[in-house]
Amino acid sequence: MDPTPGKKNLITDVPGVQVGHAENYNIGTGVTVIIGDKPFSAAVDVRGGGPGTRETDMLSLENSVGRADAIVLSGGSAFGLDACSEVQDLLRQDQKGYKVGKAIIPLVPGAVIFDLNIKNNPHVNVIGKKSPWRNLANQAYKNKSENFLLGSHGAGCGATTATVKGGQGSSSWTQIYSNRSKYTVGTLVINNAVGNPLLNEGPHFLSAHLEFGNEFGGYGVSNEVYDNVLRAKRLPPSIGKKENFDNISNNTVIGVVATDAPLTRSNLKRLAIMAHDGIARSLNPAHTPMDGDTIFSITTCQDIEEQVLENVDILALGSRASDCVARACNRAIYEGKAVGSSKPGWKRLFETI
Repeated sequence: MDPTPGKKNLITDVPGVQVGHAENYNIGTGVTVIIGDKPFSAAVDVRGGGPGTRETDMLSLENSVGRADAIVLSGGSAFGLDACSEVQDLLRQDQKGYKVGKAIIPLVPGAVIFDLNIKNNPHVNVIGKKSPWRNLANQAYKNKSENFLLGSHGAGCGATTATVKGGQGSSSWTQIYSNRSKYTVGTLVINNAVGNPLLNEGPHFLSAHLEFGNEFGGYGVSNEVYDNVLRAKRLPPSIGKKENFDNISNNTVIGVVATDAPLTRSNLKRLAIMAHDGIARSLNPAHTPMDGDTIFSITTCQDIEEQVLENVDILALGSRASDCVARACNRAIYEGKAVGSSKPGWKRLFETI
């Protein structure tokens, strides 16, 4: 079998993974939940300088559990971490979680993006107004399925980048490995990057060479020469201008890489590390002091000890994961539509060129 994207070209091509999302366009924010029938073995790697996360220490290799009953990606900055608590409550009601004696404790890691300024009057500044993320998380949890929308949906509702509207993106890849088993790797990202996803001013994507079919427009690779960093066409225009620092200071790419391959926690950590390369290939700059770039990695395989992957397989799987992250970052941009005062969507700017 030739390597190819899965049937849906979504993270849900990985058996056992479901996604639910909800969004509120009136306030420009949303929540995305990644969940399965069984808990995931999980790891995480944080590369951005300004992360907003929950339960990431639990996934460190030196610690005991390394499990996730669901993963939540949310808008709302630190306020959005409340979405994890709602999903935890819903899992507990469904009797799902880590059992300690008679107690059931759902473990729900999460990460957030900053989208509070997508409207002129950020809603969290209104005293006495309850934050919306628990309600959105409730809707997302109850809407989980193998099909979901890309662009300005879920946690990608209020996402933006240096040059164009961001959003929610996903992709997948399936191939056969050295043990003659077929495994799928897929990713879901929320692209809210400080950096620019386009070659100079667009319409071509920086990582256009990774496109499969016309999944992000089919423009192909450009022959245009990159402007160097000092001339800053590939960077947000406000870089280097202290008075405009707030315009670039609160952005992030967050996401989940999933597979059905039999990976140990150490393997999962390596997968998350390599997956970050997809951010660096699709956005410039990446992993900045103002980003909160965070990638979770999960496997749905329940028989890890009975199967062993060679290092060459981990290399191949990690490389595909990196490609999937880059493609998902681009698909998030390609499908994104303006929300509130956000930057315009890619299609509005370039589809008629």
